[in-house]
Amino acid sequence: MEYSLYKLNFTTALHMGKHSGGASLDDGQMTIHADTLFSALCCEAARVGQIDQLVKYFADGTLTISDALPYAEEELFLPKPILFVGNKKREGDASLKKKLKSLEFIPLSSFREYLKGLNQPEVNLDKLSGIFGHLTTITRVAIKGNNPPLPYHVAAWKFASGCGLYIIVRFEQDEALDTFETLLANLGLSGIGGKQSSGLGKFKVQQSPVPAELIELIEEEPAEYQMLLGTALPVDAELDKILQNGWYTVVRRGGFIRSENYAPGQLKKRSIYMLAPGSCLPSRFKGGMYDLSDNGGAHPVWRCGRTLFAGVNL
Repeated sequence: MEYSLYKLNFTTALHMGKHSGGASLDDGQMTIHADTLFSALCCEAARVGQIDQLVKYFADGTLTISDALPYAEEELFLPKPILFVGNKKREGDASLKKKLKSLEFIPLSSFREYLKGLNQPEVNLDKLSGIFGHLTTITRVAIKGNNPPLPYHVAAWKFASGCGLYIIVRFEQDEALDTFETLLANLGLSGIGGKQSSGLGKFKVQQSPVPAELIELIEEEPAEYQMLLGTALPVDAELDKILQNGWYTVVRRGGFIRSENYAPGQLKKRSIYMLAPGSCLPSRFKGGMYDLSDNGGAHPVWRCGRTLFAGVNL
């Protein structure tokens, strides 16, 4: 197994709807889930006749990716582990508990220190927090079918200078990685997320070295817990065993089918619930590939339930 890392330097704002399943235009999030990245890459692959090959790479484990997670300058950030550690010395500090709850990402350089600190009375939150940009509101006007035209608002994330998102890729074949790199570069030109027709979601790709500390975490399979670095879902046969004695959050995954050949009109994918990044389980799992198409569709619509893990020791 080999690893590669790609930084996405966004040249425009990014609209990525929250995974809560509600209305998404006027709200959004900063990161991009692994299954969303896979779906976007499939759209690019379909344009150049490589969709079957790309799906095969992910289905057989030749390619595996993380969520697109934040970075600030040279610092990479990981999801905050979803864990419960009873600490009576901190239970009475409501302010600290609130700050810890609002913390979403942990710097890679402080990750092991953060885990050790969970059992300590003091936590240095200033060292852990990061500022990556801000959510802004863009006003657009809907003209088609509206007389008079109606304004509407789109929430979009604008990254601060030196900040963006990064993807970790595990690969087994150079040919597969070349395909991934080409499709990712094309995706940067097309855009990812919502309102691409308005120019949102465009980025430039920069390949960067994978820090040795990050590879150590990814390969730490004997660890006490295995933390998801992206959205994933075990197959039914392994679900109960995997979740037993684990800590996890479930996220709803839906969205529209972006295919010109699937059906005459734009249709929604069947919704599915997946494990969120940061979920900590007692062991790793392979995960499944899920066809979310309906009987009337012209082709399968795949949702990738596989991602990378990082070892977590308390």
